[in-house]
Amino acid sequence: SCRDSWVMTNTKKRKNPTIPSKQNLNQKAMKKNSIILATLLALFTLCIFSSCKEEAPIDKKKMTEMVADYYMLDGTSKHELREVKNLDMNLVYVDFLNKHGVTAAVFDSAVSYYAKRPLEFKEIYEDAIKIVNKKLEVLNKELEEN
Repeated sequence: SCRDSWVMTNTKKRKNPTIPSKQNLNQKAMKKNSIILATLLALFTLCIFSSCKEEAPIDKKKMTEMVADYYMLDGTSKHELREVKNLDMNLVYVDFLNKHGVTAAVFDSAVSYYAKRPLEFKEIYEDAIKIVNKKLEVLNKELEEN
């Protein structure tokens, strides 16, 4: 019959449509892997460039001054703790932050920011040590004069 010949002709041309060939599977897998790889590469690139553009919550100069003040405050506070039993350290550090016009959250963020950049942090500490030493020299001269 006419219908049977049409079915025979069309099924011979299409080789079982429900079972994909190995070549088709490999092409689909490669395409899928390429898409995944491209997406991961794009995300990685985005992460790198976004971290490069991240700005410090506190600039280096101000952070250096704050680190120097912090160490002087910390040393002074430990000395005063021996003499004053009721010294509230929280109030001491709140005054420190207020003096520099910075919140605790911003200061913590700045410490985290520079901790991820050890060379910059080292530079800040070295400059802070210079500031502390200069202040100590001035204090020692004043003590010698009196």
